[in-house]
Amino acid sequence: MIMTKCETILTWEQLRSPQISQFLVKPIQQQIQASQWSRVTIYALIANCLQFNKEAQTNPGSSGFSKTRAMLAEMLAMRLLREFSTRELIDVLSYDFDPLQGVPPPPTARGGARSQKSAFNLSEYRPPIVRTSTIEVAIRAQAKRFLAHPLVVQHLEAVWRGTIVFHSAADNLHRYPSKPILNTARHYGATHSIAQTLRVREAGLAGQMIRRAVTLYDPTDASIFKLSRLRVPRYRQIFSTLSYMIMLGLFLAVLVERSLDITVLEVIFWFWSAGFMLDEIVGFSEQGFGLYIISVWNAFDVGILFMFFLYYVLRLYGIIIAANHKHHIADMAYDILASTAVLLFPRLFNFLDHYKYFSQLLIAFRMMFQDLIAILILMVITCSGFFVAFTLSFGQQQFGGPLGTVYALFQIVMGFTPAAWAVWDQYNVLGQSLLVIFMIICHFLVVTILITVLTNSFMAVVKAADEEHQFLFAVNTISMVGNPRTKEKVEYAKASSYRSNLTRCSRILRRPI
Repeated sequence: MIMTKCETILTWEQLRSPQISQFLVKPIQQQIQASQWSRVTIYALIANCLQFNKEAQTNPGSSGFSKTRAMLAEMLAMRLLREFSTRELIDVLSYDFDPLQGVPPPPTARGGARSQKSAFNLSEYRPPIVRTSTIEVAIRAQAKRFLAHPLVVQHLEAVWRGTIVFHSAADNLHRYPSKPILNTARHYGATHSIAQTLRVREAGLAGQMIRRAVTLYDPTDASIFKLSRLRVPRYRQIFSTLSYMIMLGLFLAVLVERSLDITVLEVIFWFWSAGFMLDEIVGFSEQGFGLYIISVWNAFDVGILFMFFLYYVLRLYGIIIAANHKHHIADMAYDILASTAVLLFPRLFNFLDHYKYFSQLLIAFRMMFQDLIAILILMVITCSGFFVAFTLSFGQQQFGGPLGTVYALFQIVMGFTPAAWAVWDQYNVLGQSLLVIFMIICHFLVVTILITVLTNSFMAVVKAADEEHQFLFAVNTISMVGNPRTKEKVEYAKASSYRSNLTRCSRILRRPI
């Protein structure tokens, strides 16, 4: 539908204009509501947005059309959100849909004939089902405008506070199993069908079959221990921050002690930091690299894990193997541990992500840091020729060899011009000309480019501050929900995994759940 009716290149502002909205967006919206309306409609539109964005990257010739169609699908999803009630929005945004639902199994070798037994066993024809929610697909599709919609923001805030929960089964330990209701209809939030439940109970494996279900939290129906609250993002962050503060206290105590031998305090720090490392490794395995690395603090965690690992190796090596160089290796280990403070202490303030002003600065810092890396690479490329010239000819005696030349050029790049004037009289006219050109390039051209690029990056974040903040908040909230299949979901949401995605989504739209 979107492909047939959108055959031009438009911007987001043009799609929002009254003329385009009246003659393009509104007719598609009315047609969807009339013939393909269900709770899975929003999911299908966001999945199409993801597919169109992927096509824009793989097919440069039609990238403009694909980007326009992706924006149109996102706009339609945003407009259709208000057609659902509050309870329906919970299912629309957080229910784990099956991307393969409605897709018939491939025909068998006998002309497509199947036995009655295999007709009800679709797992023989397709890989294991990996369910995804609308918000998870929107994160993968970078649908920031959709995630910044007030209704989506309200939903994410409810998930963050624990009003909407995904693991209410953890509070069922104090209840007796209720009698099954003989209703074969499949509803949103159901774990599995009644027939499956009866078979599972007979086999004694009911706990293994239950999957995540989104529900509203009812405090009167919770157990005394309220185990499901341990998965609420707000409480998880509080407990994580407290545990991190304890680890920082142990970290400072170990550095102050600097014992040559392994003490009880250091062993406690080892176990506590090992728990932190294990938690990060589990988070990485659950979320996948694509979702994990989006957060700036997770990049800090990767550096912390690497530094801790080096510290462990050096300490064990110094105690067990290198008895002769025990003091030197211990000093190196403590130096590495002290260097970890550069990442450890800023990491303590990750809870400020929830505040819009701070998250805006954090996003700007990440983008500006990426631009800074690109500018530094440009500076290295620019300085390479001057390094060869000053090392092999002009500055061979003045700078004291290659290392001295590198140090002098680094001083000039950082703005310390006396390093150049100190050897000015020892150069001929050509050498002085090259030195002047190098200083002009470093102090005017490179610095101007650096300031301009960083300013543009910051202004780009400021213009879309609300969208960037809500996108970061959505990533943090979904990653802290604690779904053990998040990695599979994010990876499965990639366009390469959606085989013929548009055909599937059209079939999903025709088959209400």
